Amino acid sequence: MIYHLNPAQYYTNRTYLTQWFDKDTLVITDNDFENIDQTQELLKAHPLQNRVLDNTHNPYPDNRIQITIDPTLTNNFDYWYRPKPGMHFFPLFLWMFSLRTNLWWQGFSMDSGNSKTQEIMCLNHKPRPFRIQLFEEFKQKNLLDSMMYTFPEYRNLPGEFPEINRADAGVDHEVYDQYAVNIVTETAIDLSYLSEKTCKPFIARQIPIIVSSVGVNQFLKDIGLDMFEDIVPWPTWDSELDKNIRINKIVEFVEQWIKSGTVLEDYYRVIDRVERNKKYFHSEKFRDIIMVQMSF
Repeated sequence: MIYHLNPAQYYTNRTYLTQWFDKDTLVITDNDFENIDQTQELLKAHPLQNRVLDNTHNPYPDNRIQITIDPTLTNNFDYWYRPKPGMHFFPLFLWMFSLRTNLWWQGFSMDSGNSKTQEIMCLNHKPRPFRIQLFEEFKQKNLLDSMMYTFPEYRNLPGEFPEINRADAGVDHEVYDQYAVNIVTETAIDLSYLSEKTCKPFIARQIPIIVSSVGVNQFLKDIGLDMFEDIVPWPTWDSELDKNIRINKIVEFVEQWIKSGTVLEDYYRVIDRVERNKKYFHSEKFRDIIMVQMSF
């Protein structure tokens, strides 16, 4: 049985943890860090001593954890490379989407067609600073009209596409169904965290361009996914520590690719690899690699 420290604060059912913690277990979530003093008091008073800190949903407590609990589950892929006692890499979103399982979305589809007719899409919901920079750089280069681009107070949605009115549209949405390349703007650009956003191009049969933290492309390659570096030159920016330079390099590449007029040609040249990516992403082999630290 899974118990929550403060049920009023959690918004995702975490009963999936019972397959690793089959006794009565108290789960402290990343949401509990919103009021650390209250969390400390609740922990002192709670009778259950079988405890786990599930820090997989929100990237931001990862660099300011003020409670020590063993085990602690993290979505920070740095721990996949460098395991640390008490910390267990649990890539929640990669695992759930690999299994075709929804978290808190209703009617979220895990499939999209492979007959793409359009080039590049980039969907944004919250105006995080790095997304603002990306948007402004694309705007300055007059590239927005060459892409399917959404941003707060900006919607470049051609008439044949219905309005995207929520952040987490399933990949059966017409945009995913028709666009060959997905520029993914992750939740954070300065923390090694992956959300459902990074899963989408793989399940939607797309070539990904990931705007995220240092090393994200190399990590995805290391866990067996094809990152199409012969088309998308991510090695030129993946290890760049300066996030402004990293974004600028991505923008420059996208500009060059659009102006080349070969986006769809390049996509169909590697369509067999795109299909292998999707098959592999949903495979037990993939889950064995990413879940190696989730054995208790």
